[in-house]
Amino acid sequence: MSLQIGWNYFPFDEIAIESETFCSSLNGLRIVQLSDLHLTKDVEVTYLKNLVKKINDIKPDLVLFSGDILQTTALNLKEHLKSFKDLEAPSYYVTGNHDIVYGPKHLQDIMQDAGVICLDNKIAEIEIKGSILQLVGLSDRYSFVRGIKRPVKELFSRLNPELPTILLAHQPKDILHVADFRVDIQLSGHTHGGQIYPFTLIVKYFQPYISGMYKHKNTLLYVSRGLGYWGVRVRYKAPSEIPVFTIN
Repeated sequence: MSLQIGWNYFPFDEIAIESETFCSSLNGLRIVQLSDLHLTKDVEVTYLKNLVKKINDIKPDLVLFSGDILQTTALNLKEHLKSFKDLEAPSYYVTGNHDIVYGPKHLQDIMQDAGVICLDNKIAEIEIKGSILQLVGLSDRYSFVRGIKRPVKELFSRLNPELPTILLAHQPKDILHVADFRVDIQLSGHTHGGQIYPFTLIVKYFQPYISGMYKHKNTLLYVSRGLGYWGVRVRYKAPSEIPVFTIN
């Protein structure tokens, strides 16, 4: 798809992840990643309801939001965000830079009511398929704007190195924090894959991890192009995506 305009797509993309460090008992784990929705009041609530229905049809074990849910205050999007209440899989999110700008507190309150848990600077251990999976999340790098500290080393030092671990971090550059800790997989967004070619080339200069799968030392990093738009509602040669991961 070369040219994409507006909110008319459900671009699910099946991606197999071959992790040498994940425990074999979690083989077959299915994760949907939602990134960079950039929701405004102009996005139809029916689109989000259909999105949730399609996600439920896939029957993932987890739904993970990797930031930039908002493009206006969450108070303007109560009905939109309530759509996520119908997600059947356990769901978690971290903030992106736009969420920080538009107000992370209201977002957290509304998402919590919808059953989507904020993982900013937190660790969660969840039981799936009879095994324990460790999730860790970082608030966005711009959290300091709201007086929010990111205790990166303190947080990561509390990770259990015996557990398979997934990191949610909006900006791919946060991969630079993981070298001394066990993080098997990092899921990020932020870049939109450049959104509009040839701006892709400029974005790539500032974001060396721009789109797709990378390996950084012992960690696999996936950078989603995201679902929404920043600025104009146009994508060119950087189509939106909803990654659906299967761990093997």
